[in-house]
Amino acid sequence: MGLLSFLIIFIVLGIIFGLFMIFNPAWVIKMHIKTAAKANWRVEPISMEKELKSTKFRGINLIALSILAIMYIKLFII
Repeated sequence: MGLLSFLIIFIVLGIIFGLFMIFNPAWVIKMHIKTAAKANWRVEPISMEKELKSTKFRGINLIALSILAIMYIKLFII
């Protein structure tokens, strides 16, 4: 039961982060820049417009992957 709970929490977090990436990509990019700066790296997007689009696309992919994980658990584990 512990592993299943962990997987479900992981999936829910994936959906939440995916929604953040879709609806607020500028915030996600800003947090990435701040995190990289703490590790002594400078990260700057060449084209902010392209970066916003690709962040939204990655959010959609993350949600799709989370949904596939839910379906996998439902079909094969439960």
